[in-house]
Amino acid sequence: MAPARSYSSDYFSMQDPSKAPVDRRSFGAFPEDMERPTQLPPAMRGNYAQIDMRPATYNNSRRPSSSASSIASSVRTNDTFDGILASPASSRTSFDSWNSSPRRPEHGWQRPAPIKQYRRRRGTGELFAALPEEVLGLILDELKQLHLKPGSSSCATCMMRDLCCVAVSARKLLKVARVALYEDIQLIGADSHTQKKRYKLNFGSRLVLLRRTLRSSPEIATLVHSLKAPAVPQGVAVDLYQNLVASVIMACPNFERLVGFHQNHDYSFNRLFYALSTRRNLKEMHWTLEASQFQRTRRMSNAAGLLNSEKPNYQEAPGDLLPQQSDEFLEIHVDWEHLETLSIHCLPGATITPVSLIPDIVSRLPALKSLHLSHLPFTAFNDANLLSLPSLQTLTLSHLPGVSSDGLSSFVRRPSSWSIRKLTLQHVDVGTLPALSQILSNLPKLEIFTLVQSSAPIMPPSEMIWLFPYLAAPSLRKLHWDITGIQSGANTADEILARSIEANGFPSLRILRAPNDADGVFQALCKPMETVETANDRFRGLINRCTSRPSPPATPTTPKSLGKAPSWGLSFPMDDQLIPSKASSNLAQSRLAAQGRLEAARKGPGRFVVKVTDDDGTVVKNYNMASFIGRVESKIQYCVAPDEGATDENGGLVDISDVLGDNGENLRVDGREGCTGRWNTYSGNVVDKKDRERWWHTERGRWRPITLS
Repeated sequence: MAPARSYSSDYFSMQDPSKAPVDRRSFGAFPEDMERPTQLPPAMRGNYAQIDMRPATYNNSRRPSSSASSIASSVRTNDTFDGILASPASSRTSFDSWNSSPRRPEHGWQRPAPIKQYRRRRGTGELFAALPEEVLGLILDELKQLHLKPGSSSCATCMMRDLCCVAVSARKLLKVARVALYEDIQLIGADSHTQKKRYKLNFGSRLVLLRRTLRSSPEIATLVHSLKAPAVPQGVAVDLYQNLVASVIMACPNFERLVGFHQNHDYSFNRLFYALSTRRNLKEMHWTLEASQFQRTRRMSNAAGLLNSEKPNYQEAPGDLLPQQSDEFLEIHVDWEHLETLSIHCLPGATITPVSLIPDIVSRLPALKSLHLSHLPFTAFNDANLLSLPSLQTLTLSHLPGVSSDGLSSFVRRPSSWSIRKLTLQHVDVGTLPALSQILSNLPKLEIFTLVQSSAPIMPPSEMIWLFPYLAAPSLRKLHWDITGIQSGANTADEILARSIEANGFPSLRILRAPNDADGVFQALCKPMETVETANDRFRGLINRCTSRPSPPATPTTPKSLGKAPSWGLSFPMDDQLIPSKASSNLAQSRLAAQGRLEAARKGPGRFVVKVTDDDGTVVKNYNMASFIGRVESKIQYCVAPDEGATDENGGLVDISDVLGDNGENLRVDGREGCTGRWNTYSGNVVDKKDRERWWHTERGRWRPITLS
């Protein structure tokens, strides 16, 4: 047996202080009575991890020094999560903190601080109090979306009722709920009879109470950014109601937009438009211009229309405005430095003159991004005005006889037009395909393009196509192509556009809507679809035939009208004043035609053929599989659904008639039901009467905001 190997004290760095120099600043003085291990037992040889390297003084039962107690107390006092974060040692690991602190032999070996820290349990409401206001605001925004999203059984009144309950539930929620309640005010439908009786008001009780609140609390008034005023009550003068709405707007210093309440402007003084002209933060304005008194008098005395009434192409230009009227209309736009959206629509007989008035207005709007011009006569807007437009992101030109293909070609070549992302041309009559090619190729940021006209662009005889794609737009993502003229098959423009798409002329195109796709040339380029038609399309013809039958004669027991009675107290004069647009393709008919092409393709030869044979190898039957129309590798979606807020009759596009309409507020429309606030009440056998009355409110329509396409 080999002799036991002796280990010197240098192995454990425990040598005698009198024999070896020791840095006393690092380790301190060793006690005189310290035991020094000189030899390991045989059982522990080769396994020094089991050695207790602590000095013998560690096991002494004497009282620790004050420094050790201070360290222990610091660990105990920082048990909470907030205390650990506040301590300077929380950013260091346990090994760093162990190495950084001096090891004193008289205290023995120090155990590192534990890595896992135990948090104390939060008290009631403590986590809620730590939430920032931004998070609470997002929660309330989601609550508003649940009430106002399409298809919801709730309404704006129910939404405001819930926000009021949230505001009084906690003091921390008061500020956030107040912002969500007042930043976008929506007053829909008629006023409550009980409320009008309580405050002894004939009309506008909610507007009067809102005005009183805004005037008494300037802090709340600064929160209001938009207002949806109710429609004009029946039997109330329009001027009186406009004055009431104007007084509410004047109480809001940061007012940005007035939605859902559109009134005509006849170039006379009006308090409503004066109040809007004083709001410097206004961001959206929709003008519906009607003929002034001077223009109406001049048109009645002019016999040119009667003399040329038999000429189909004759267009009588409305009379010019007086210089004072033009100057006053221009002065309204002077203070709108933050205006981003401007829409101008002319009713029959109205105009906006002189011809330089629109460029002067636009030049005073430095923040303008979207411009919509509709039904302007050729004396109000022409090619010269088009070339003077500034940089825009959205441009809509609808029914403008003064704009030509040459003017559009010159406009897109200007550097100021390169910022356009959305371009809509409705019945502007782009006559040639070269002009259309220049429009698409010269707009590098164009993402949405809409072309609606009665006749298709033609290819001049002097032009010849050598290579495809002839039409190209690298950045275009959505294309609406509608040639409304009656055609038995695809025209030349359709074929050239289809071949250009096939030749990768539109690499970013994802949505294609062609309501008048006669031969399905565009449907064949898109992704295959399982079905195109909707449930309503199948029974649309049957419903029309049933509703077209003559109604039975009225009897003493039969009501004269099955629809809503006109007792809702609201009138919608804008529905009868809009110019009927030119014919547009009906999307319902487009869906039926696309469904017919899809079913015909399924009956044709399939991509795969399954042959069923018997034991002798004789083919018994063949099955065609995977019959469809389209291309599997295509990224383009064939869209036959209207935009949000649009109808099938307008080709799926949001027209000016949709923006100025009731948008769901009118309950006299057949088949439209309102909200009474009882959608979330208990509907069992036992219903508390107080609970039922607490949720109930006057029946009001579900209004939805609509933006122009």
